[in-house]
Amino acid sequence: GRSAMVIPMVGPPGGSIASLPVEVRGTLNLVKYSVFGLWAFGLLFFLLQPLSALSTICLAVFGTFLLSEDPQVAPCYSVLRERFLGQCCGSGGLSMLAPFLLFSGVNSVVDGLQLAQVFGVAGVAMFKYPPVDILICIWVCEVAAAVLSWRVLKAVMPTMPEPGGGYQPLSGGPGGAAGGRPLG
Repeated sequence: GRSAMVIPMVGPPGGSIASLPVEVRGTLNLVKYSVFGLWAFGLLFFLLQPLSALSTICLAVFGTFLLSEDPQVAPCYSVLRERFLGQCCGSGGLSMLAPFLLFSGVNSVVDGLQLAQVFGVAGVAMFKYPPVDILICIWVCEVAAAVLSWRVLKAVMPTMPEPGGGYQPLSGGPGGAAGGRPLG
């Protein structure tokens, strides 16, 4: 018979936020304030530059779904899920941690580069323009969200196996190609 090769995959953490250790829940509680900031500054930015604000508002939605179990966030989560988004983001909770981390990291890099360009061209005179000030506040919230959600992810992800531990060579012998025949 033929044996199948299975590569172990580490999926996103699941489960309840209440099951997390106290220090991890404390870090996740700090993420909540970043999400509040993303909502506040994202909506302000939406009034001034609607298209530019969409990524911030989407990140705030991801954060709301991540924190769906939090008593302060749950009412907003319920409204978003029941009236606007339905099942598109699943049931929320810790399954949203990895997407939230990725999205906040990408947003913080893109917005950081945009701010660097603005200040590189016009200098500190740009501080007098409200859209720039709001973008700075958004960037701070995004960086905080990325760093804090990274800390939570590191704490909740299962430990990775040692190199070679738990993995088996692919079928086909020393060549490593499936079927044991050299390519070409």
